[in-house]
Amino acid sequence: MNLEISVPEVVEIFKEIQEQPEKLFEMIRFDIRETVGQYLTAMMNTELSHFLGRETYERSHGEPNHRNGSYGRNFTLKGIGNVNIHGSSPI
Repeated sequence: MNLEISVPEVVEIFKEIQEQPEKLFEMIRFDIRETVGQYLTAMMNTELSHFLGRETYERSHGEPNHRNGSYGRNFTLKGIGNVNIHGSSPI
């Protein structure tokens, strides 16, 4: 991946940050919420796979446990804010 940015663009970005620093912090908070949500989703999917002994869409004959799917949920975590946990679909 190659990112090219000119000096005037950098100067403009720094001016915007100086004028409205809350925008930068809001972007950082949003990124943290998204990352935490993805991490928790992956962790819960891994835990379910381990518990059932198979991956998503994998069939096991004679097993009573099923992966019937799930839906997304929203949680509010102290210091982070609203976090979206996605259903059991692969990321």
